[in-house]
Amino acid sequence: MKRVVVAALAAVVWLVGCGGGASLPTEPGPQNPQLPEEPLQPGNPSGASTLWPLTQGSTWTYRIDDPQKGVFDKRVEVVGQQTVPGTTMTATAVRSVQPYLEELSWQVELQSGLVVRLREEDLKDGKVVRSTTWSPATVKSLAQPQNVGWSYSSSIQETVRMDDGTVDEKDRTYVWRVVAVNETVVVPAGTFTNAIKVLRDRPDKAGKERVYWLVPGIGKVKEDGERLEELTSYDVRK
Repeated sequence: MKRVVVAALAAVVWLVGCGGGASLPTEPGPQNPQLPEEPLQPGNPSGASTLWPLTQGSTWTYRIDDPQKGVFDKRVEVVGQQTVPGTTMTATAVRSVQPYLEELSWQVELQSGLVVRLREEDLKDGKVVRSTTWSPATVKSLAQPQNVGWSYSSSIQETVRMDDGTVDEKDRTYVWRVVAVNETVVVPAGTFTNAIKVLRDRPDKAGKERVYWLVPGIGKVKEDGERLEELTSYDVRK
């Protein structure tokens, strides 16, 4: 299978001794020109320009309108640096809590300006009921602003392990595109005039498109696709 990925020089040291199927993007792809390298430590972004803050203690609350589950709140918190379970790799742990479900994911911001997700665990009553890994690590978001027309494509293998021992492996393809900049977005948390609009498409499965509005220094303020998420409050630590 062809892997289309972006080089991430600063993440090479994390590849030594990794297990559990996790790996980071390591090669430039023909459709994805090399992005400018920044003097940034992976997993520890800071400053007002990042579109996906991963500073410890930052929190966001979203109002979610789900066609199947109704309307409810989701709270996201950056826990901090942790060892990714099943590996020797270090990444930023992010906790997401919504009714009857808690998620923990381990994320890394690469020098290329992408945020990748190495592992995700679903918990109920404090117990892991499902874990998901990707090879290579799947893109979670765009952290550094890009111009309209920027795109990134990747093919990955997703492995889902259930608490009953069931394992499911699937090949997936994702395409990310910047479709607008300086968008004005109105959500319960306020009006933002400098949002970057990003489309995530799945060419292998129709009806799975998602649109994200990302604001420098704030993060995701709105997501639309299979369900609607709107930011209601936030506290981003510097």
